[in-house]
Amino acid sequence: MRFRRFWPELAALTSGALLALCYAPWSLGSLVWIWSFPLLSALWFSEPRVQKNRHPPRWRHGFRLGYLAGFAFFGISLSWITEISRVAGTPLAGIGALGGLALYLGLYVAAFGAFAATAGRWSPGDSIGPDTRLGQLFGSSFAALRTAFLNGAAWCGLEWLRGILLTGFGWNGLGVALKDQLALVQFAEVIGITGYGFVLMFCGTALFCVVVRLAAELLARRRLRPHLDLAAAAALVASLFLYGLGALLRDPGETVELRARILQLNIPLDEKWSPDLETRQKVIFDYRDLTRLFVEASPHDLVLWPETALPGIFSSPWVQEYLNDHILKGDDFHLLAGLEDANIEDTEIYNTITLMRGDTSSYQMYKKIHLVPFGEFIPLRGRLPIFEWIAGGIIERDFTRGRSHEPLVLEKDGHEIGLVPLVCFEDTVPRHVRRFLRPGPQVMVNVTNDGWFYDSAQSQQHFDNALLRCIEFRRPMVRAANTGVSGFIDDRGSVHDREGLEPGPRILRDPETGSTYLRGSLPGTLRVALDPPTTLYARFGDAFSVAMGLAALMAAGLSMRRPRRPRPAE
Repeated sequence: MRFRRFWPELAALTSGALLALCYAPWSLGSLVWIWSFPLLSALWFSEPRVQKNRHPPRWRHGFRLGYLAGFAFFGISLSWITEISRVAGTPLAGIGALGGLALYLGLYVAAFGAFAATAGRWSPGDSIGPDTRLGQLFGSSFAALRTAFLNGAAWCGLEWLRGILLTGFGWNGLGVALKDQLALVQFAEVIGITGYGFVLMFCGTALFCVVVRLAAELLARRRLRPHLDLAAAAALVASLFLYGLGALLRDPGETVELRARILQLNIPLDEKWSPDLETRQKVIFDYRDLTRLFVEASPHDLVLWPETALPGIFSSPWVQEYLNDHILKGDDFHLLAGLEDANIEDTEIYNTITLMRGDTSSYQMYKKIHLVPFGEFIPLRGRLPIFEWIAGGIIERDFTRGRSHEPLVLEKDGHEIGLVPLVCFEDTVPRHVRRFLRPGPQVMVNVTNDGWFYDSAQSQQHFDNALLRCIEFRRPMVRAANTGVSGFIDDRGSVHDREGLEPGPRILRDPETGSTYLRGSLPGTLRVALDPPTTLYARFGDAFSVAMGLAALMAAGLSMRRPRRPRPAE
């Protein structure tokens, strides 16, 4: 009796857990096709509990169940955020951060639950079409397809909204679960990875409807009917697969080779910013020794250091002297380093990517624009004391936003290669990346310090979410992380060398354990197209996802205005 009473809640929590398993550290991406089954069962086939002799509206019932699923999903998949307790010095910081983030992000799945329980609700008895032989054969399939479209549109629109509100946190959309199925995800160059929220929810909903209808037909011992909804979902997946094969085999045209090396020193935060001078000097000397070792042993075009590599300000005299006398020394290579910088009055501080060659006077600098709340600044500092109380001890001073979206420029073989500079989480924000795109050869470069979260699933999730930018914009990427994941990604989203000259995945990791939380160096050659395409997603951005969201919003509005017809007894 207890199970029968609470099965909708248990089903919602199960869906949230299944969706979390699609992402690192489990990466069971195949579950993304079926994770919604328990939630849809609860939304469609359970009734709101009577409260004070009144039946709550269905949207509220769906909102509550969706919220449970969303809280479970984000609470499990983002559990790595509790690692900040080690930085803050109290477990309450990590628990509070996880709880607050899951409570907020769960609202998006709650909104989907409210929609699916009303405008997107389906029943095995639903049918669309005239009362003819054809209508009787295909009407149920048309009803299921309508439901699948509406639910796919709602999920897609909500994923887009989640990626822009409150600076945006679009991590772990449904499409990211397909990161290992490159043939299926190449269409992201048209609809973006957020658009795959529609594809996967459409297919998952259609498949669920097919399963329910087949079960009903078999139990009633009726003749099986045609299932156009299953055929439509299969045709959609097959079309994406064929499109992806064509994209993977597409000739990139003439290219220029860029020889790069990543340095990942795996330096704990407490050492990099240690008050002990000898500890900080060791960090500085390690970068010097390893950089000089490699650039003197073989030719390099680009050497990458991760975010905030040095415990100092770029414009300070000792950093200038260190870089000029001990690193650059007039050699023929570019150093790209994540460094902090400040204005002359030291009233503003910036998180930068700085590109140099020969000496520091040649520097080009990008100042980070998309700052992370509670990581690089405290929202409403001074206005809401609670925010200052929560994070003031960790973030003593806010970073200042940069303003320029101009790429950095590296010269190679007579070509100017544009470097799209992305600091930390900026490589997971496609609308930000779009603004750097220019005609001609370009490479996305990301420097990050995921050491805040130690050896957790965060670094792999960060890498997985960043990988899709290469497909969306057809630009390769090189990532330098302090504690992983560092590596090379080509413009098809592959970490393998397509020419077969570099064996194995081009990721810096332990060959035995697979851990990327290690100290090391990784060389690689990027083949950069001289005339890369301007993808439809680069031109129009999230137009598809916005259109889907508007379609769902219109359906919700119509559902609210028009009373729903009574359902036949089930």
